[in-house]
Amino acid sequence: MEILKNLISFCKSKKITISCAESCSGGYLSYLLTKVAGSSQVFKGSIIAYSLEAKNKFFGIKKSLLKKNQGVSKKIALFLAKNIRLLFNTDIGCSIVGFAGPTSKNKVKIGTVFIAVSNKYKTIAKKEIIEGGRDYVRKKVSLDALKMIFEILKSH
Repeated sequence: MEILKNLISFCKSKKITISCAESCSGGYLSYLLTKVAGSSQVFKGSIIAYSLEAKNKFFGIKKSLLKKNQGVSKKIALFLAKNIRLLFNTDIGCSIVGFAGPTSKNKVKIGTVFIAVSNKYKTIAKKEIIEGGRDYVRKKVSLDALKMIFEILKSH
């Protein structure tokens, strides 16, 4: 996977570190980031906050906010990306939240995901709706997160 090798190589050359907060991707982004030999110089860790309780316990997100949108919103993604970066003291924090399927809550379309990336300059997020089965959504959103990380790195 070319983007992954390029990202890890770029980060190693610039001494950039990454951490992740994952929900619907279930650790797939972290898996990808550890596929490349030497990635331990770049990837410092992740928290897979799959449940609302985990998002509340590890990140202090209010239960009322989590229940309102089932932990799936741009606001939650932005909060997680920024706070995972601070928690792990990394240069980049990335988060993924969403509904991979087969069901969703609050009449949100299955495949709705939010990716956020944070560095010391800015924190950005985007919403995607990914059509396909559960595993496809998890893999696609993780690959899209890699691209988003690389984009924010190249912009600074």
